[in-house]
Amino acid sequence: MRQWLRYRLLLALTCLLPVALAADTFDPGWAPFVVTVASRTVEKTIPHREFALFHLPGEDVTIRVAGASSGEYRLLLDGAELNEEAPGGWRWSAPGVAGLSRAEITHRSGETMHLNLFVQRPLSDVKDGYLNGYRIGHYPKPAVGAPAFHQPPLGLIEVTEDLLDVRVSPHFTLGQFLCKQQPDHWPKYLALQPPLVIKLELLLEEVNRRGIHTDSLFVMSGYRTPWYNRSIGNVPFSRHVWGAAADIFIDTKGDGRMDDLTGNGSSGLTEARILQRIVAETFADPPSPRLVGGLGLYGPRPHRGPFIHVDVRGEEARWEIP
Repeated sequence: MRQWLRYRLLLALTCLLPVALAADTFDPGWAPFVVTVASRTVEKTIPHREFALFHLPGEDVTIRVAGASSGEYRLLLDGAELNEEAPGGWRWSAPGVAGLSRAEITHRSGETMHLNLFVQRPLSDVKDGYLNGYRIGHYPKPAVGAPAFHQPPLGLIEVTEDLLDVRVSPHFTLGQFLCKQQPDHWPKYLALQPPLVIKLELLLEEVNRRGIHTDSLFVMSGYRTPWYNRSIGNVPFSRHVWGAAADIFIDTKGDGRMDDLTGNGSSGLTEARILQRIVAETFADPPSPRLVGGLGLYGPRPHRGPFIHVDVRGEEARWEIP
């Protein structure tokens, strides 16, 4: 059985997800075949038929389709076909400048996957806390013996206005995770961890499975620059600063508030607890340690509605601020 199908079966057996969903309710966008992308010492299995990955300039990237025979798959990179180095295997060297390359992998049956390959700006390009006039600030220095995730990210994604709607997964776009600072300044920069995107997709599928029909989750706060994070008084090592956290709620009306999930005509702490419970139950026994993280509940305030915080810090944390 293919690796990703085994993963989905594990989710089903632990009651996290159904193996299949009715087409007229929600399409989770699972990958039609198993693709791995390796760079440096990291290898990732791509879970969805559209997904984004982030690399540094000049990085060598290997893309492989599991169990492929020669000529069974084609890979187009920005419209040009790459030659196979091995059956179902290709090598790509990331350009030396920041930007986006689009890869399309197609099986002879017509099934297709899309990879959005972003080349980042190295964090070393940040000078005196700024990058191209965008205020980044300074990442805190990890203490001796601190967990690995306290190390600063190696690079930041450069986001121009034409990249806002690029999908990082079937139901989330790059623009949903931007920091809420300098709204009229371009380009902007952010970090985004693929495990967070995977976690949000799994949660979205479970939300729909439980009868709450929504095409995405509203990301109230995704990435925060160290400067912005400090300006709002948050802790220095917040997972938001690493692109590994999201404050979310369900908003199908587009009014910037949590939907009324009980049908009583209002939205408040009860709705937040419903979403909190779904998150807790969905990831009570996560299929990957990369999905382990924090879960926080925040009740409504006069200027905003309730929301839930989720992250992929690698260790479990729970809190409530009703």
